[in-house]
Amino acid sequence: MHLVRFLALAVCVFAGATALAQSPAPTSLGGIDLGGDAARFGRYLQQGRAKPMEDAPSLSRRNIKASGAFRGGYLLAGTCAFPGRVARIKLKYADDGEEFFRRLSGALMDRYGLPAEYKGDLEGRVLGNKWSFTNAQGESISLIVQHSDAEGLDHDKGNVIKLTNWALVEAERRCYEARHPQTSPPPAPAPASLDGLLPR
Repeated sequence: MHLVRFLALAVCVFAGATALAQSPAPTSLGGIDLGGDAARFGRYLQQGRAKPMEDAPSLSRRNIKASGAFRGGYLLAGTCAFPGRVARIKLKYADDGEEFFRRLSGALMDRYGLPAEYKGDLEGRVLGNKWSFTNAQGESISLIVQHSDAEGLDHDKGNVIKLTNWALVEAERRCYEARHPQTSPPPAPAPASLDGLLPR
């Protein structure tokens, strides 16, 4: 059944996989402006300080409150090149059904054209579409909507939407690395045995 659902969506999506959306790039999501100052959107944010991302310390995370059709989410803002500027917005919809995902995808196709890339898995447990844009400043923008039926700690079940300015993400990474140069550690010696590296 999952394979049938996957193939039905894939036929539609892959037909336009090489066609990039020609519409103007989206600039906001859930009332928050991509590239805007995160401090301006405090009414949407949960209490608490921004926390650096463990795997991307050039960006800080602020959680977004649940409101209306959204169950909540987060934004990522710069900490170096453009402190406080919103580089990504991710929101989870209160409606976690696949039918709602299909409605979302259809509405986004009506607005932005066929997606540039399919962002799901081959089993059909994760369905998704990605649109790629270049904004008026020449910056790369991506919009991804995904649905997941997968269970477990490694999966975000339900429907999510992500809007990202990759030029800001990259500018923050370069700035952070320039200010925090790292010397390469000496290569670790190869273990004599893998026994200590395996679960028991």
